[in-house]
Amino acid sequence: MQEKRKSKRFILEATLAMERVDGSKNRLVPISVIDVSGTGMGFECKEILEMNSIYKVELKIWTGDVVDALINIIRFDNSRSDCYVYGANFIGMPENDTSKFNIHELFDAANNN
Repeated sequence: MQEKRKSKRFILEATLAMERVDGSKNRLVPISVIDVSGTGMGFECKEILEMNSIYKVELKIWTGDVVDALINIIRFDNSRSDCYVYGANFIGMPENDTSKFNIHELFDAANNN
């Protein structure tokens, strides 16, 4: 897959739930995070989610903190037989939480050099 993110991806082992906020169908949708960057995330889901839909996510990160954000689903891959793979941009995240991802990216880069 061609890299399209502006920020470096890193692996985050977590499971979270998303809630759609831009219309009806406000219910929790379980997902599994594949990777996260400062600008977006990739995740797996057993349900079909609508492209360009907005969801509220509560993401538990490596520090134990919970990051609240809004995401917009921009990519969809149905090539797997057991789940769907999505890509999403963060469109609403407090600056303090954004900085946590940027700091983690710096530490990760320093540890891998």
